[in-house]
Amino acid sequence: MRKIFNKNMKISVSIISIFLITLISCDDVLEEDITDDNITITAPLNGATVVSNTATFQWNSLNDADEYRVQVNNASNVIVLDSLVSINSFTSPLSPGEYSWRVRGENFAYQTAYTFPASFTLEASTDLTDQTVILLSPSDNFPTNTTTGQLVTWTGIATADSYSIEIDRVVSGSVSTISQITDITDTSYTISSTDMSVDAVYIWKVKALNTATITETVYATRKILLDTQAPSAASLSTPGIDATESLDTAVLFVWNNPSDSGVTSVTSVLEIADEISFTGIIQTYNLAASSQSHSFTATGDYFWRVKNIDAAGNSSNYTTPRKVTIN
Repeated sequence: MRKIFNKNMKISVSIISIFLITLISCDDVLEEDITDDNITITAPLNGATVVSNTATFQWNSLNDADEYRVQVNNASNVIVLDSLVSINSFTSPLSPGEYSWRVRGENFAYQTAYTFPASFTLEASTDLTDQTVILLSPSDNFPTNTTTGQLVTWTGIATADSYSIEIDRVVSGSVSTISQITDITDTSYTISSTDMSVDAVYIWKVKALNTATITETVYATRKILLDTQAPSAASLSTPGIDATESLDTAVLFVWNNPSDSGVTSVTSVLEIADEISFTGIIQTYNLAASSQSHSFTATGDYFWRVKNIDAAGNSSNYTTPRKVTIN
């Protein structure tokens, strides 16, 4: 009877343990039910007229919503904008016309109903003072190692007669204007290799102009990070050459990175393989740090090496591989 009691007791303890683990796991992913919550829009309200080339959509925030989905339909009831944002406002360029918009809150498990669609009119104005040029590409702080010319693009303003672009270069905190181009009638421009001739941070600025009203937008700006230099190679530290480590303990791989004079950030790539040729790589780590722990699952000889890659795509040479034996 005593053995049976102990066995039953163990089963009960196991069941309780499983229940508690399940309960904790469920609690970790538990989301508040927002199905019946309501969102109130604040702008543009139904019947509003927006005189601009952009519309800024705003609504009250919801405590348990992680994101908001904004939808905009045109006069033909075709969705022209469907965006998921993390804050309670969103600005987007639109062509002049009639629109309606709605928004709902979302979290991992639930979503509210959409707000009732609010209709609004977007009107073009020849006064560009309060309008905005929306830059499209490349993205801000764009890293590149290409020196053959960089295409930049933006969204046009219906009442703009032309655009002006300015290219600035930043070296050691000092800003100098490299080029100014006026009377551009297209919505794109290729920055020449002459203007981007040395590694540096380049600021490209675009503004729109209307000749009839003699008005212009403020400059819209973004940065391009030109970096053509490969980062310096790492030097391996530990484990040492032909080191032996225990299977029961995670191995800490450490290397040294010299200071890098490049414009863009550097990432270290640690590769671990089961053969010296590295045709059988068992693990790759991409790291901002210069160390990484790794737990092996089997004994044997392994090899490790590191190379550095910067955000612009330049790469150092691999270090000479080292062998580590796991017992």
